[in-house]
Amino acid sequence: RDYADAFAPVPRSTAGRIIMSLSAANQLHLHTMDVTKAFIQASWADLPENIGTIYITPPAGFDEEPGTVYEVVKPLYGIPASARALHFTLAKWFKTQGFRQHGFEESIWIRDADNKHAETLIVSAHIDDMLIACKSLTEMSEFKS
Repeated sequence: RDYADAFAPVPRSTAGRIIMSLSAANQLHLHTMDVTKAFIQASWADLPENIGTIYITPPAGFDEEPGTVYEVVKPLYGIPASARALHFTLAKWFKTQGFRQHGFEESIWIRDADNKHAETLIVSAHIDDMLIACKSLTEMSEFKS
């Protein structure tokens, strides 16, 4: 398997428009968020497949012996498989927080109102950027922290 053949599920452009429409129709607050240091929080172990070991050459300016390579132990921005690893790391976290995946959109997450949460929260995750909709600013702030 070529590590460059990595696919990270992202929501369709219509999904964002639907969330915005739902927000307007139901008077939901709508926020965007960038996950800080997202790629280094991801893990290769969360991938459902084994991509093998990835090596990179040192960046220009590093004083290394010719032929030196580094093993990539954490997903890094710019490595195609990193976005896929981040998706699965986020999926694992969302499930532990009581979210469920939307039926046909793997990157749309919904946490229904229950005895712990007064309002439904909808999250559209596009790699490390999120669109969040919720009626309660308090619950949205808790999610974002």
